[in-house]
Amino acid sequence: ASIAMHDSGGQGAVESIARRLVEMLDLHGIPHISSEAATALASLVRRHPSIVSVVSAPLPRALKYISEPAGKASVIFLLGECGESIVEAPYVLEKVIDSYDSIADAAVKTALLGATVKLFFYRPPEVKNMLGKVLKKATEDVSSQDLHDRALFYYRLLRSSPDTNIAKSIVTSKSMTMSTKHFAEEDDSELRAALMHEFNTLCTIYRCKAENFIDEENIVKFVKVPKEHPLPREAPVTPVTDPGVNTNTNHMGGVAMADAPQQSVTAVPSTVSAEVDLLGFGDDVSAMSVPTPAPVGPASLQSLSLKSEVILNGEDYQNKWSSVPDAEAVIIPALAMTTGPTSTDGVEEPLKAFNVFTMASGELPTEFKFFLYGQEEDAYGGGFFLIQAVVSKAPFNLSLTIKP
Repeated sequence: ASIAMHDSGGQGAVESIARRLVEMLDLHGIPHISSEAATALASLVRRHPSIVSVVSAPLPRALKYISEPAGKASVIFLLGECGESIVEAPYVLEKVIDSYDSIADAAVKTALLGATVKLFFYRPPEVKNMLGKVLKKATEDVSSQDLHDRALFYYRLLRSSPDTNIAKSIVTSKSMTMSTKHFAEEDDSELRAALMHEFNTLCTIYRCKAENFIDEENIVKFVKVPKEHPLPREAPVTPVTDPGVNTNTNHMGGVAMADAPQQSVTAVPSTVSAEVDLLGFGDDVSAMSVPTPAPVGPASLQSLSLKSEVILNGEDYQNKWSSVPDAEAVIIPALAMTTGPTSTDGVEEPLKAFNVFTMASGELPTEFKFFLYGQEEDAYGGGFFLIQAVVSKAPFNLSLTIKP
């Protein structure tokens, strides 16, 4: 069927494949084969309407013994498409309409509705009463919103159309034929975009979003982090001299930064020093304390006090990050480290003790990445500090982008 759908079998291949599928349709003893053959034929007729004469003959017979919902819906669809050339088509469908209440599958009901409406325009005298029955049943059916809406659409179209030819052109239009490699309903770009956000999960196998097969409380929330600030990777590793930092022990490196040889010195504003301390460049967590700030003058290393509880979601983080121009960001290209962390937890837990929280983090082959945040106490403005930290592994150094 795939060969015929894509016209890759050469001249005469489509009709030959259709005949083979018709033979499979008559395999009464193997229900799933008959059902799959009917589904393939339905797609093939949509792609190549010229094979209707090859397909039509066995359809009334096939409807009697195909029981699988997908196959039954396909045969009913084909009866609507080929009904103009099948004498008994209205009478076959009438039996199905009479048993409407016993049909459980919405796809079968939808196919029955569409086929009956289409057949009405080919054989109006025979189908008129049938159409009234199925429209009444479908508009009162609450098992499927799609079915209910389609029935209302057909009813209003038939009732309000000033010219029956207009309604006929809409219902019997061949616009559903395949013009690309996929039918319109198979080309779900919106679903594909959603699946790309859940890549490397079972969603790509099941072709549906996590919410369709995982309980809400067990769904992993994916946080969209802001684009990384362009950090000059080629910048030399230069220790930063600051009494508020270098006299203390470097949590990540394990030694005092003042002990490291200083080949060059870079002066950094006091606000940068305060931000560096947020990332743990102080004494051991149990020994270090943050002095209570005085509500006077600009924030400094000694006057920064952060809230212990901060509510900030991923979307708000991204919006706040984007609202601060890159030109206003404080960038520290490289801080030398004697050793580095072995995991993201080794950085996040010490920072949490200083009320610096992690929005997102991860380990890559060459570096660790962290998106961090903290908020000042309300008495000192309640402002947020957003930090992008990159810990390179070879050699170990820390690059920071800070947006106040």
